[in-house]
Amino acid sequence: MAVVESLKLPNGLHPHTPDQNRDILFQHSSPSPNNKNHLEIGREQDLMCFTKNENYYLLSDLAVFELGAKFHFSNYLRQNNFTQFSNPDFTKSLVVEGCGADYTIPDSTFILHNNEDTEGVSGSRLHLTGAASLYSFFAYHTKNVLYSKVLPIKYFTIGRQYIPSPTEEDSLFHVSQSSVVEIFISTRNSAELDEMLENVIDVTKELYTQLGYHFRLSLIPANKLKMWESLRLAIEMYSSSQKDYVEVGNISLSGDFISKRLMFTYTEEKQYKFPYILSGTILNIPKLLGCVLEQNTDFVVPEPFKVENWRGKH
Repeated sequence: MAVVESLKLPNGLHPHTPDQNRDILFQHSSPSPNNKNHLEIGREQDLMCFTKNENYYLLSDLAVFELGAKFHFSNYLRQNNFTQFSNPDFTKSLVVEGCGADYTIPDSTFILHNNEDTEGVSGSRLHLTGAASLYSFFAYHTKNVLYSKVLPIKYFTIGRQYIPSPTEEDSLFHVSQSSVVEIFISTRNSAELDEMLENVIDVTKELYTQLGYHFRLSLIPANKLKMWESLRLAIEMYSSSQKDYVEVGNISLSGDFISKRLMFTYTEEKQYKFPYILSGTILNIPKLLGCVLEQNTDFVVPEPFKVENWRGKH
């Protein structure tokens, strides 16, 4: 029982994590004065078919936007020495718990019930998390051993992310299925991890600045972190319908917290050590789309996402 309870203890805090208020690190441009709702715009212009948070379709230029965003981000990440990775859509309860989530509650993940392989064994159930999630990266790296010479590793993946909708409000900000770009970086120690964080911040600034929209980067205060995070950088855009900033992406540090829980190790001088992890959804396309629709007077696919810039190049 003591071991089980100890797994509920949170990660230690990074020195740069604010105590109470957000720390704004960077801001590009300024918020639009519009008073718009992205669902109304999407329906009026026949850009989406939105039934509810679990059932929606992007049409016309929004579909082009989604594809263009994926290709643009993947190209830029490869140019910055990231390796594209392929992950499973399903994750076992062991990995979900190891990543700091409660695998028993439906508000956390989509749990597959009545699976004949795991019937009666709740800790071995499968969860639909999507290939572009922290869980799916650790599904591969759990109980894995690397040589120190291969570190740091920089991976990214493009795919679906499934998260139960936290509210009944219909919105692209709360959909349960999202197309995202997820990154996963593993380093030898905290010094390398901080260096990688600075590198990822620079990459993020460049990627989002190229789009021409208002956005900001902010450090989240300690009381808003998930139990496995030591630091989280939020990529935020302003939503006129919400009258607040929406997190369209994030970058999190977890140190060796999850590595220890899931026995992800590397060898150095005949010793087993635990890698330090940086991870995050660097782009959540539905959330970005919601903010972009509300910022623009007339929706236009941004230049980097246009078909001629990616068709036939992949």
